Amino acid sequence: MADNADPFPDLDAAALERAEAALANLATRYLEWAEADLVKLEAALAAGRFDQMFGIAHDMKGQGATFAYPLVSELGNRLCRLVETAPTPDAAQLARMAALVAAMGEIIRGRFSGDGGDMGRRLLAL
Repeated sequence: MADNADPFPDLDAAALERAEAALANLATRYLEWAEADLVKLEAALAAGRFDQMFGIAHDMKGQGATFAYPLVSELGNRLCRLVETAPTPDAAQLARMAALVAAMGEIIRGRFSGDGGDMGRRLLAL
């Protein structure tokens, strides 16, 4: 296949434009959803509901990647992996979970999309 060949020749251009417009419209609402999910995540952490934390963090991870918040995705992934490996966390693991949730909150509340610059690097260094 030539480099400039259309990889999806049967794709309707108008349908693709409608899909892109719908995704752009959803992107304007992403931060509302992320903030609501963050409140749920913080409440689950406070209540020790680690199974709920996993589900919320997993959703946030996927949405972050879709809507240009890769830091949320990365930290959400770390939180998911931690919950998987420590379903009944000790004090150190619980502190790490709390730090990850707090970092996700900083990203969302601070509107740090993309790589987040210096702040993003600091948060990823957790």
